[in-house]
This record gives sequence, structure tokens and C-alpha cells, in this order.
Amino acid sequence: MNYTVYPPQEVDSVLSARAAITHLGEHFQAFLNANNISGWAPLDDYTLREDRVADVLVYLGTSKGMTIAQIKYRARKLMRIVSSSGGTMKLSFAYNVVAHCLGYAEYRFAYMCRSVDHYVENLWPLGMVNNGCLFEDMERASWPSSAVSLRMRENLQFNRNRDGVFKEIKRKKKKERSQKENEFLMIRNNALTRRATMPIETRD
Repeated sequence: MNYTVYPPQEVDSVLSARAAITHLGEHFQAFLNANNISGWAPLDDYTLREDRVADVLVYLGTSKGMTIAQIKYRARKLMRIVSSSGGTMKLSFAYNVVAHCLGYAEYRFAYMCRSVDHYVENLWPLGMVNNGCLFEDMERASWPSSAVSLRMRENLQFNRNRDGVFKEIKRKKKKERSQKENEFLMIRNNALTRRATMPIETRD
């Protein structure tokens, strides 16, 4: 039997279709893929759980929007979930996290952009939350709320006027307020606190 010995050959460059990881969302997805040896289950086989922070954030991020009361209610629920696992979370931070799920850099701006009936619209484009954007540490200018639309400008101006009236009335002592002013405060309080526990309507 004859053997032919060939000299060492240069190795051609190997082409890869794998894209470079650019943010934390892709790291998170790569980690899940690497640790899922048996393959993914069908989408219908997975149910979002209310006792897992990541599941709660995904659920909130797929909503059409929330009222101010719902945002506060969900923020408190998020605090309880974190607390049950031994962690801590301030209420102000929880407010911001829920606002992030709707595309706002902070809760205060989401509050200022609320509609006449105190509803905050979800600004995320469809599919952005599922692609890991909630896990990405973004600059303020990267949030959808940084692009102020005409409707948002109208809401901002309306709420400046409405909140200005509220502050003027609150500065007065109770005995100095008129009946209409007291009715205004009562209606405002009811509007901001009602529907807190109502189910959230998703966009899917």
C-alpha cells in the first residue's frame, strides 16, 4: 500500500453568520440558547408567570398601555415579587421600571404624557420587547418617549394646565376652598385611583 504525504496547506478564512453581540438583550438571549440543550418548546406551551420578574416585565411590555392607577398597582406588585425572593426595591424605582415597559425613560414623564382620562399609551414598536430591549441599558435619547409626537405635546400642555389648577387649589386651606374646587379634587382623586386592578389589555 502506498501513502502520499502532502505538505501543510493554508486554511481558508472561515465565514460565520453569527452577528456580534452589541447589547445585554442579545447576551441574555445567547445565554438562554446555550443552556437550552433540548430545544425550545412551542410558544403555546409557555405561560408567563406572575411570580417571576422577567415574565412580569415581558407581560407589561406587551400591553397596549395602562392607567396611572394600573402603573402604581403593578409597581407595588413588582416590589412584592422582588421582596419574596429576598431582594429590595424602592417604590420610585418600581414606578420607573413599569414606565420603562411602556417606552418611557422615567415615570414622571409618563405621568406628564397621560391622556385626558389618565391613560399612558405603550410607545414600544411591536416586537421590540420580545427582542430583549427591556434588558438593554439605554441612554435617555434612545427611549421611544424621546421622540415627542404632536399628541404627546398636546397631552403635556393639557396636563400642565390641569396639574397647575390642582396645585393652586391644594395650596388653599380646606375652609377656603369652594364647593366646585372640592368636587374637582374628589373627581381627580377618583379618576387617578380607579381601575387599578383591572386586567391589562395586550397588543398580541
